[in-house]
Amino acid sequence: MTLERAGIERIPTESRQGKPRSLFNLWFAANLTIADFALGFIPISLGMNFLSSLISIIIGNILGAAVVGFSAIMGPRTGYPQMMGTTNSMGRRIMRLFGVVNLSNTVGWFVVNNILSVLALYLIFGTTYLLLIPLFVLVVYVVAYLGHNYIHRVERILSYVLGVLFVIILAKVLFFSPLQMTSMSGLSLSSVSLDISFFGMIAFTYSYLMSWGPYASDYSRYLPNNISLKKVFFNTFLGSLISTTFVEIVALIISFITLSGSSISALKDVSGTLYPLSLVTIALGGIAANVLNLYSASLSGLVGGIKISRTRFVGIVAIVGAVLSMLFYNGFYNFFESFLLVLDYWISPWVAILIIDFVILKRQKLNFEKKYNWNGVLAYVIGLAVSIPFMNIYLGSFNYTFIFSKFLGGIDISYFIGFVVAGLVYYLTESRQRSSSSRLKVPNSKSSP
Repeated sequence: MTLERAGIERIPTESRQGKPRSLFNLWFAANLTIADFALGFIPISLGMNFLSSLISIIIGNILGAAVVGFSAIMGPRTGYPQMMGTTNSMGRRIMRLFGVVNLSNTVGWFVVNNILSVLALYLIFGTTYLLLIPLFVLVVYVVAYLGHNYIHRVERILSYVLGVLFVIILAKVLFFSPLQMTSMSGLSLSSVSLDISFFGMIAFTYSYLMSWGPYASDYSRYLPNNISLKKVFFNTFLGSLISTTFVEIVALIISFITLSGSSISALKDVSGTLYPLSLVTIALGGIAANVLNLYSASLSGLVGGIKISRTRFVGIVAIVGAVLSMLFYNGFYNFFESFLLVLDYWISPWVAILIIDFVILKRQKLNFEKKYNWNGVLAYVIGLAVSIPFMNIYLGSFNYTFIFSKFLGGIDISYFIGFVVAGLVYYLTESRQRSSSSRLKVPNSKSSP
């Protein structure tokens, strides 16, 4: 397995290889993580019943996985990383801006997964996080440094290993847990409550899974140009959906059995003698997710205009991520909650515009000539601005509920508003411009006298 030398340049036809099935394994492994597991403990803290929790998780994940799937199909046709697609819809200058924005996004998730994984490692080895974090980051760095092909190979192995481990954990919870005989009544399938918590949970799960959208083409750009885009979509969609939903439902069951809102302590209660195996699963899941976070961070930085090789920038991001992980370690839970809630405010309108541009308008070859595409910029600003009144923002101890969210009882549907409005505005403005250009090109049909 050779070192990947490519950065953000287009992957040439002769270097294309692989099959869509590899995307299923990659996204399956990347979502078998403790971050997903932690999401499964949110419903019980919101006072939701089991059936409402289950349905909201499934709906949110279907919507989020669809976004990742549509994003992934751009890679084989363009041959570029995901963030480069911004050039068609907004221009190359705005593309660089979003590259920097996504760099911060990937580093944030890198820090989140570092801390969650090291919490598990600490419970196994009892060693200070000041040592565990650098060691964990080193393992992730080596895989991300080697690049695309090596990442796909490692993720394929982890998809099998993590899949088996989570099945073992589920079997232990359902059939061998000392708590299950007295606590299964909490899993009764009562009626669905379409309340604030139900829609809030949809937003939580959608937020997490959809946040992979800015990464997706990074791992599909090496596929042959003539590959079936349906296969690319469904392998990405199903890999993301199945693993994320499975892990969150396992966590949901554990939370209702233990009546606990703490993911790791509840896992310890139900795992019994298998607790060390559960902790290993958490750590391996962190590796699977963070390899993608680190690799995509390096590409996003290059898209943002950083003049350095991919391999060197991977090392820089790894060091920065390790330092931030150590700084945030003790105050992690507030950081994680705030980060997750505000994460996709910027992503939703952006990814909607990219999907409209590629799927509906069928612009499948990137153009770097325009500095700005004002239709895309306008659509993004309008989509984001219109979504603000629907926001319910938590940033640590700060909380502010905007007017329409307050009217809806605190439900935050801004993610969906931003997605729909930005996509619709972009489609209308681009279609109108295309129609005007077509009329100008039509020659006068009248014959000469």
